[in-house]
Amino acid sequence: METRRKYAYEELLHLRTGLDGQVVSKNDLQFLELEKSFGSGQINCVYLDHGLMAMEWDITLKEDCNLFPNWTDKNVVYLMYCLKGNCFHKFHGCEEVNKLMELQTAVMFNDADNRSKFIIKKDDRLILNCIRIDLNKYAKEGKAPLETSSEGIITLLNSYNRKLGNFHSGKFNLEIGELIKMLENAKFANSVSSLIYFQGVCHMILAKQLEQFKIDLENGEEPATTLLKRELEIVSEVADFIKNYPEVQHSIKSISSKSGLSASKLQSGFKFMHNVTLGEYIRLIRLEKAEHLLRTTDLNISEVVYSIGFTSRSYFCKIFKKKYTCSPKTYKKRAQVQVPETV
Repeated sequence: METRRKYAYEELLHLRTGLDGQVVSKNDLQFLELEKSFGSGQINCVYLDHGLMAMEWDITLKEDCNLFPNWTDKNVVYLMYCLKGNCFHKFHGCEEVNKLMELQTAVMFNDADNRSKFIIKKDDRLILNCIRIDLNKYAKEGKAPLETSSEGIITLLNSYNRKLGNFHSGKFNLEIGELIKMLENAKFANSVSSLIYFQGVCHMILAKQLEQFKIDLENGEEPATTLLKRELEIVSEVADFIKNYPEVQHSIKSISSKSGLSASKLQSGFKFMHNVTLGEYIRLIRLEKAEHLLRTTDLNISEVVYSIGFTSRSYFCKIFKKKYTCSPKTYKKRAQVQVPETV
C-alpha cells in the first residue's frame, strides 16, 4: 500500500511542476488540488498494479497550460478518454498537434524519441481519464484486468504499426464515459472501499479501452459512424430514458419525435454505441429490469411482465429463457434460496 501511495504521490508532484496546486490524501486516494488563483478542480491518481497507473482529471484553468507527463525513456503507452472538453497533444520536437475530443479514445506510444506534451485551454472544463502502461515492467510483473491476459495486452499494443504515427485517434465510445462517471462515487466512500472501488472501475475502463483499440485496429481507418457528437449525446440521453422508464411503450416513431433524430440516425446510433438496434436495446433493458425484480422482490411473473412494459407473458418467458437459460419461474425459485450467514 505504501508503495502504491509513493508512486501516485511522485506522479502528482511531477504534474505540479506545470499546475499550481497542492498534493493531498483523502480516503486513501492521492489528489492534486488546484489553487484557486490558477483554476479549479483536481487530479486523482492511483497506482494500480505493476506498471499500471490511472489518473482522473477534472480541471478548469484560468490560463492556457502546457503539461508534460512523467515520461521516461522506457516503452510507455497512454490510454486516454475525454469525457468533457477538449485536450490537445503533441510530441516534443513535432509540429503536428492532435486533438482529443469529447467522448473520444486515444492511444499514445511514448519512448525516448517520442515524448508527449498536453495543451489545455483556459476556461474549458476538462474531464480526462488516463491509464499509463509501462510495457516493459508490465510484461514481466503485470496482472491483467478482468479476463484479458497480460501477454494478450502486450501483444495487442505491440501489434500497432508505429509507422502510422505514435498517436492513434480512437473512435467515440459512450460506454467508457459511463464508467468514468462511476469514479465520482469513489470520492465520497470510506477509505477502504473508495480505493478498491476506484481500482475496480479503472480496470474496467482499461479493459474497454483495449477492446476499443482492438476494434479500431481490425476496422482500419474507416469511420465508425457518420453521426455528429451532439447526435451521439442525444442517443445516449435516449438510452438513459429507456433505462429509467422501461415500462413506457417506446416506439421508434415516438422516440424520433421526442429526440429530434430521424429513425435511421437512431438506429445507426444504437448500433454504434450498443451494437444492437433500438428495439433490441429496449428488450434488453426490460429483461435486465425483470431479472432484478425476480431476484429482489415478491412480485409474481405476471406482475413483473406488465410492470416492465411487456404485453405478452409467453413472449417474455421465451426471450427470458433464451437470455438466462432457464424459465422466469425457475430463476425466481433459485434466487429465493438463501445462503446461511457465517458467524
